[in-house]
Amino acid sequence: MKKYIFPLLLISPLTSASGLLLQEATMANAGTAGAGDGVYTKSAAANWTNPATMSQMGEQKTTVNAMALGLEMEYADNNDPAGNSTAKTFMPTIGVFHVQQLTKDIHLGLNFGIVGGSSVEYGNDWAGAALLDSALMSALQINPALSYKINDKLSIAAGAQINYGLIKVSTSVLETDIATDWAYGFNVGTLYQEKQWSLGMSYRSKLDHKFDVDVETLSLIKPNPSQLNLTTSILVPAITDISARFAINERLSLLGSVQFHQWSEFEGTPINNEIKDLSIERDWDDVWHYAIGTEYALNNGWTLKAGFSYETSPQDDPTKQWVDLPAGEQYRYALGASTLWGNRTVDVFYEYADLGSVDMTRAGVQGQFIGHIHFVGANMTF
Repeated sequence: MKKYIFPLLLISPLTSASGLLLQEATMANAGTAGAGDGVYTKSAAANWTNPATMSQMGEQKTTVNAMALGLEMEYADNNDPAGNSTAKTFMPTIGVFHVQQLTKDIHLGLNFGIVGGSSVEYGNDWAGAALLDSALMSALQINPALSYKINDKLSIAAGAQINYGLIKVSTSVLETDIATDWAYGFNVGTLYQEKQWSLGMSYRSKLDHKFDVDVETLSLIKPNPSQLNLTTSILVPAITDISARFAINERLSLLGSVQFHQWSEFEGTPINNEIKDLSIERDWDDVWHYAIGTEYALNNGWTLKAGFSYETSPQDDPTKQWVDLPAGEQYRYALGASTLWGNRTVDVFYEYADLGSVDMTRAGVQGQFIGHIHFVGANMTF
C-alpha cells in the first residue's frame, strides 16, 4: 500500500519559492525576472517583496497584476517508451496590491495574491501512474503590512502572511477529496534610497500547512472502494531577499537581486495514518536565486526592460527525486515594456522558465523529467 500513498504531497512547493516558483504572480517590475523587486517603488506590488518600499510611494498607489502561465513537464522512461507522458498546465492568476499613506511617516499596504498552484494531468498509462495521475493545487495569500519612514532615505516595515492552501490528487489507484488549511507567518523589510542608487533587504518567514486528507482507494486494488484518512504537512520555506538599483544615467538603470531559500528544512514529507508512517524522504538543500535586469527609458512614453535569473538545485540525487516535484536548476529569461495610459502605468511582459532535465530513479520510475514554463502578463498601476 505504501507506494499508493506517496503522491499526496504533489506539487507542495508550487506554493512558494524554488521548485516551480510562482513569484511572477506578485512581481512588481514585470520583465526583469524579479531583479530589483525589493527596491522598486513605481508599483504597489513591490511591497509584497519588501514592505519598506511603501514609504517611497506617495499618498496612495494601487496595482493589479494579471498573468497566465503555461507549464509543460515531459517524462521520458529509460526502459519503455510506452511509459512516457507529458503533463500540461494552463493557469491564470491575479493579484491586487494597495498602498495608502496614513500619516506623514506611516504607510499601510493591503495585498492579495494567488501565489502558487497548478493543475496537471499525466494520465493513467505512464510509468508513474500509481504515484500520480492528476492533481490540483492552489495557494492564496492576504498580506497586510505597515511601513515607517525614519527619514527621507531610510524606512522599515513589517507585515503578516495569511495563507490559504488546498490540494486534490488522484492516481491510477486512489483519489482524494479537496483538503484545505490556513497557515500564518510574517515578513519584514528595510529600504535605503539615494538619488542614484538604492538597497533593500527583506525576509519572509516559513509557513507550515497541515492537512487532513480523505483518500478513497479504487476498485482496481480492492473489490470494494474504501476510505482512508491521512495527515500530512507542506513546508513553504523562509526567503531572504537583497535587492539593489543603480542608475547609470537618466535613461539606463541596472537592477539586481539575491535570494536565499531555506529548503534545507524540507527533510521529508510526513504522511501518517492510523496504521503506519508513510513519510517521503526529501533531504533538500538550501537554494540560491540570482537575478539581474535592466531598464531603459526609450522616450517619455516607453520604458523597455529585460532580465535573467538562475536558481541552484535543491536536490541532485536521482534516488531522492519524486514525481510531485522533479527539482533541479532553473533559468529564467524575461522581456517587458512599460508605458503611460492617461494617469495609469501599464506593464506587459513575457518570461520563459527553463526547468532543465531532472533524472529520477525511485519507486520503479527510471527516467528524465524535462520542463519549461511560459509566462505572459500585464500589470496596471494607478
